Amino acid sequence: MKSLLSIILVSIILTSCGFKPIYSSKNSNFEIIEIVNKNENKNSFAIEKMIMSLSNDNGIRKVKLEIDYKQSVDIILKDSKGDPSKKKLSIKINLKVKNEKDNVLINKTFSEEFNYSVQSDKFNMAQYENNITGNLNNKISNDIIFLLGTLK
Repeated sequence: MKSLLSIILVSIILTSCGFKPIYSSKNSNFEIIEIVNKNENKNSFAIEKMIMSLSNDNGIRKVKLEIDYKQSVDIILKDSKGDPSKKKLSIKINLKVKNEKDNVLINKTFSEEFNYSVQSDKFNMAQYENNITGNLNNKISNDIIFLLGTLK
């Protein structure tokens, strides 16, 4: 009985705490009119989709984006046989933010990289690389959204 009462009390307190989502299109002050994606691949489209999800049709600032997505995997270390044992996954995005009149407001480069050990199982290795790529794309997308949210 006491635990039921305490659960109800805690849920009432938590529901009235004023929770608001940080990333919401209602809270954003920008509208993306156009995105030019120079390297059309699934990763650049994923970033484009994340950014577009926070575009507000009633935003104060109307912007155009130009995204140049580059991804590379480099071998850092090889074992005694010459097989790679460590790799580095790098993602670099050149972003141009333009206003409605095509004047460049911001020209910024975002880059993230991650070093990892190579696994012997090729299928698991491919999945691991996809997870790393997704995480790095999310990090860069959040950085871009933060930049767009702080435009003046």
